[in-house]
Amino acid sequence: MARLLFVEDEEQVLKTVKAFFKRQGYDVYGARTGQEALELAERYPPDVAVLDVMLQEGPEGPDGMDGFDICRSLRQQKYKGPIIFVTARTSERDKLMGFELGADDYVTKPFSMLELNARVKAALRRAGGARSVYRFGDIEVDLDNYVIRHQDGTEERLSNREQELLKFLIEHSGQVLPRELLLTSIWQYNPNVTTRTVDTHILNVRKKLGDDASRPRFIETMHGVGYRFIAEEG
Repeated sequence: MARLLFVEDEEQVLKTVKAFFKRQGYDVYGARTGQEALELAERYPPDVAVLDVMLQEGPEGPDGMDGFDICRSLRQQKYKGPIIFVTARTSERDKLMGFELGADDYVTKPFSMLELNARVKAALRRAGGARSVYRFGDIEVDLDNYVIRHQDGTEERLSNREQELLKFLIEHSGQVLPRELLLTSIWQYNPNVTTRTVDTHILNVRKKLGDDASRPRFIETMHGVGYRFIAEEG
C-alpha cells in the first residue's frame, strides 16, 4: 500500500483529497503547514508527496513556508520520492522553478480527483525505477542499451543526450514540455547550449524513431512552446 503525503492549507479540500485516496487503497497523511509536512515526512516517509504551492496561514499561525520551500527542504532531507505540485499558478516560470527544486510533476487547479489519481499512479510507476524497455507500435526503445529497434530488424543508436531526452519525453508522456524545461532538465543550464540545441536533438531523435513531424506518431511539436510525446505503448 503506497503512502501519500498531501500538503494543503484549506481544511475541506484536504479532507476531500484524503478521503478519496483512502478509498483508492492508499495510506494517506495530510498537513496544513510546512512544518507539519516536514515532521510527517520524517516520521512516515511518503512514496509520493503532493504539495500545494501557495499555502496560507496555518491553524497555528504562519510558518513562512510555501510549497517551494517544502520541496526544497524535503530534498535537503534526502527525500528521493516523487513530488507533485498542485497550484493555481500557470506561468512557465513557476513551473520551471518547481522542476529545478526537484518536483516531478504539476497539476493545475482546478483539477479532478481522477486526474490527480492518474498523476500519482504515473509518479509511482516512474519511481519503480527498473523500467527501461518500451514498445510503441512497431518499435522498441531500449534505454539501457541506447538503442531503438525497428520491426524490420534495423537498429538506431542513441547518443547520451538523445537517450536522456527521449527518456524524459517518455516518462512525461502526454505532457506539453517547454523547450526551456527540456534545456534545464537535460543540459542543466549549460551557458553554451540554447533552445536550438533542443530542436536539433529532437530532430535527430525523430529520425531515429522514423517519425514525421508533419504527421507525428511519437513526438508532437507544440508550436511556440515545446514538444509532447504522444505514443501509447502497444
